Amino acid sequence: MIKKFSIFIGSCLSFFLLWMLWNMFQFSSKQINIPLSKNAEINSIKAINNLSKSITYKTISFEDPSELDSTEFLLFNQFLRDTYPLTFSTLEERNFSKYSILLKWNGSQNFELNPILLMAHSDVVPIENLDDWTEAPFAGLIKDNHIIGRGAIDDKSSLISILESIEYLLSQNFIPNRDIYVSIGHDEENTGKYGNAIISETLRNEGVYFDMILDEGSIVSDGIVKGVDLPVAMIGIAEKGYASFELVCNYKAGHSSMPGKITTIGKLTKAINRLQNKPMNSKIIKPIKKFFDYLGPEMSLKDRFFISNMSFFKSTITSRLEDNSVTAAMIRTTMAPTIISGGFKSNALPETARAVINCRIRQGNNVEKIKNYIVKTINDPDIIVNILENDFVANPSKVSSVMSLEFDIIHKTIKEIFKEVIVAPGLVVATTDSRHYQDISKNIYRFMPITLNEHDISMIHGKNERISKESYLKMIQFYIQFIKNIHDQ
Repeated sequence: MIKKFSIFIGSCLSFFLLWMLWNMFQFSSKQINIPLSKNAEINSIKAINNLSKSITYKTISFEDPSELDSTEFLLFNQFLRDTYPLTFSTLEERNFSKYSILLKWNGSQNFELNPILLMAHSDVVPIENLDDWTEAPFAGLIKDNHIIGRGAIDDKSSLISILESIEYLLSQNFIPNRDIYVSIGHDEENTGKYGNAIISETLRNEGVYFDMILDEGSIVSDGIVKGVDLPVAMIGIAEKGYASFELVCNYKAGHSSMPGKITTIGKLTKAINRLQNKPMNSKIIKPIKKFFDYLGPEMSLKDRFFISNMSFFKSTITSRLEDNSVTAAMIRTTMAPTIISGGFKSNALPETARAVINCRIRQGNNVEKIKNYIVKTINDPDIIVNILENDFVANPSKVSSVMSLEFDIIHKTIKEIFKEVIVAPGLVVATTDSRHYQDISKNIYRFMPITLNEHDISMIHGKNERISKESYLKMIQFYIQFIKNIHDQ
């Protein structure tokens, strides 16, 4: 009996192993094989100078909207009109909240096809420490084959590239077969409340519905995704939600010479430590599953075996993703303490202390669920948890399809512009202005056609932001080819 049982178990294991190997060999590539397109003959020197000039306008979004410099934004918008005369004379222009612009390019068959929307924003984040910059952040300096300055990556390169592509196509007498809208938000870095939120509501009331929206988000990453030799172009099919929670601890005041075992600041610190030591559960959600579906077939035999049998190795894969802060952020809701304050004198124990916890919320969670988790984890009646007043709040976005014609067009365009690159859908861990359009679009994709390595990414919202001439010119070629491909579908 024991021998028969052992044979049975062995047979089951052998069958199970063969079945998993079958899964691996059936795990076929989803990459589109297509030759590189011929570059459009644009005026490269002029295009580079236009991006350089755009950086000189200090279109800064401050946390307090009242600090916005209206002159800089108005001058920047006039610069766009002067620099792209064909675009602004041919396309319909509408202004929102004085500084945001919506352009409409009327197509030849606009009664048959839903429009698409291209998005970019004109605002940039403030300079935290000017002394850290090796070059002036708003000089728009062209040096060592780079265009340098705040907004060179985020997001004036996208904005100027889109306008350069439209200006070029208009000069070639190109007319799209459907309406194409271009949204230029002025406050994306500060929630988009007065820019794209108002634009989207206006279009909703007018009955406009988009087949596709393409906004900033993911990039072509070089050397960032481990286990693959080629750059990975990730198309964001979803983005995480956003909320900040205020922790207010009210306890005992007193003299610092006679502190009790528990203090106000001590209780607040303990609460923060509890949140950091007990992160929310990880889960391989749909955008991450799709990411591996596209990436897995291009990886080593060992990785292909595990990924093609993800349902059996889910805990192992999840554990590996949790080991890295970047990949961990893709599978769980993150909680980061960003502000802490309390006390007014060095020898006095404060009665009140406060902290802010910023959360990026993955699909499957929501704002209310996160608040309940924080309250339960802290488990302290002396600490009140509130959603931070006057801050941006958003639940995770819907997940766009990877089976759509529009996704295939983005995939195809990437392959036509970028040599030897792997295309994969994925999750954007930050937030974009495209979230305002969820109710009036079939699919929203988040992709910025620029190649960045780990060092380059650190420049976004950081110091010494710059973009290479080659990367920027390739962005223009991408948008030209993308608009052509939409037309030819």
